[in-house]
Amino acid sequence: MKTSKKVLSCALMTSLLIGITACDGDTGSAGNSAPVAGTPATTPVTTVDPDENAKTDTDIKDVDTAIYTPDGNAGTVKWLCYYDIHSDQKGAEQCLVFESEQYGGNIEYMTCPSGDAYLERIATLIASDDSPDAVEQSVCRFPSTISRNMFEPLDDYIDIHSPMWEGMLDIIESYEYNGKHYKIPHMQTTSYALNYSKKTIEENNLPDPYELYRNGEWTWDAWRNMMQQFCDRSEDNIGFYCTENVLLAIVNTTGATMVEIAPDGSLVSNIADPRVTRAMKFIEDLHRDGVTYAKQLGDWVPPETFAGNCDRLLFLLMEPEWTYTAATKQLQNKTGIENDVFDTVSEFAFVPFPRDTDADKYYQQSATWGIAVPKGAKNIKGAADMINCFRAYEVDEKVIEQVRQDHINPKPIYYTEGKYAGSRKWQITWGEQEYDLWIEMRESKGLEPVTEIADSGFDTNFWNIYAPVMNGIAFDGESWTQKSAEIAPVIEAALDEYR
Repeated sequence: MKTSKKVLSCALMTSLLIGITACDGDTGSAGNSAPVAGTPATTPVTTVDPDENAKTDTDIKDVDTAIYTPDGNAGTVKWLCYYDIHSDQKGAEQCLVFESEQYGGNIEYMTCPSGDAYLERIATLIASDDSPDAVEQSVCRFPSTISRNMFEPLDDYIDIHSPMWEGMLDIIESYEYNGKHYKIPHMQTTSYALNYSKKTIEENNLPDPYELYRNGEWTWDAWRNMMQQFCDRSEDNIGFYCTENVLLAIVNTTGATMVEIAPDGSLVSNIADPRVTRAMKFIEDLHRDGVTYAKQLGDWVPPETFAGNCDRLLFLLMEPEWTYTAATKQLQNKTGIENDVFDTVSEFAFVPFPRDTDADKYYQQSATWGIAVPKGAKNIKGAADMINCFRAYEVDEKVIEQVRQDHINPKPIYYTEGKYAGSRKWQITWGEQEYDLWIEMRESKGLEPVTEIADSGFDTNFWNIYAPVMNGIAFDGESWTQKSAEIAPVIEAALDEYR
């Protein structure tokens, strides 16, 4: 976006939302794949041991310095987030590299809540001249929070035109704001997938979704027919579960988005786009068919709950890496080392969202992952070194192959401290099919990436215009024709504040 945009007026949004919530009931959550505080779950979210993060003999990968040559003086980077990046699937090994002599870095973890409270905490620290150096990039929302002068431009610290960034350059340039780059994600990823149990598919004599996808036959109709067959076999069976923001990924399979940024930088609402209407009518039909979720397992169904109920919940529509790992961990990594299941490929799998039957391609909602630097950070250079480190890790061909082997044929690692010192640590064993497909989906191989900003580019209040409507269509049988007409002017008024 080349031109500046105004910030949403809190007073205006409050008045708009009063009208919406009065008509449509609960507003639901924003675009975060996490439960609202206090949301019940029917199974515990974890059964693993509390000290499972104790140190192990994991090797530090050697990243080729020809790709990017660090000066070894990154220093201490204050990481503010709702999770410790040292234990994150997307960052644990990269942290080891960053904290080696090669980079000379140290990551100091500062905890805080997630969601809007995360952004509020960052704003408070900026105001008190105590900014962290690095945060998870989801709070660096494009176009909204970038316009608030909450983040540092990184052009003087990161050379996005170097060969290392070649595969991400177009995406990075799409986030340009007033000639600067505040958001420089180091990897592309896939937002969501349809997760399922291969065992459940086989036991119910259903078509293999993966084979349908490989054969070009994984369409809305194929998905709908499969869920109808499954639900017809038992009143207890459920076709799919997802949160309201994940429904956007169904819309995106048409190639359309709810909100887009036009080539001239203007914001456009596509709520009346025929493709959006077609997708929402399809979702209406899914509810009419009786395959949508009716809170049989509680308000929130995380992967752990899915793992214990995958015989009756056919598809969980969530981020595939997290779902695959967490669901497998629930079954294989029980409390106590003696109960762990090793060297066994997970029974779970996933596929991209099915193709719109009328579309010419497999369109897929795409996303990015990365690190942003808040305004007033004291170690911008160190944070930039950290970003470059993560990117170098992503593009090193030797590391790429090592990481693949770590997933499909993991080398045993052992605890070096704590009560399990000397014992083997549980690791997931990925199936080759699942790992290779995950990489294909991340890199959009054979898929056309679509970027949706309706639930991630603005404040939670903006998404809450859509949320109750999306929920109502999918889970309460409401009419898209009626509801879309009601919110269309509200959306336009909200977007006018940016135009």
